[in-house]
Amino acid sequence: MDADIIITEIKKYIEKNILAEAVHIDADTILKQAGIDSFSTVEIILFIERRFGVAIPDEKLLPENFKTIRALAATVLELMPAAS
Repeated sequence: MDADIIITEIKKYIEKNILAEAVHIDADTILKQAGIDSFSTVEIILFIERRFGVAIPDEKLLPENFKTIRALAATVLELMPAAS
């Protein structure tokens, strides 16, 4: 799976389930500035773990990994098993 697919799916989830209808984001939007708070971050983590089948370990729960959708997607790719 490539980063663009992950970015698209996370973006759709956030826009549909977390943000107000009029708020739109892209891969490089600072999520905190878009209104994503700690409760929303937990929802996003749960979505990522269910959708992509990865567990986000404590050492990956760093602010820089949750700054943008692009950073989230990079973290997900890191955690996914390598395709063989």
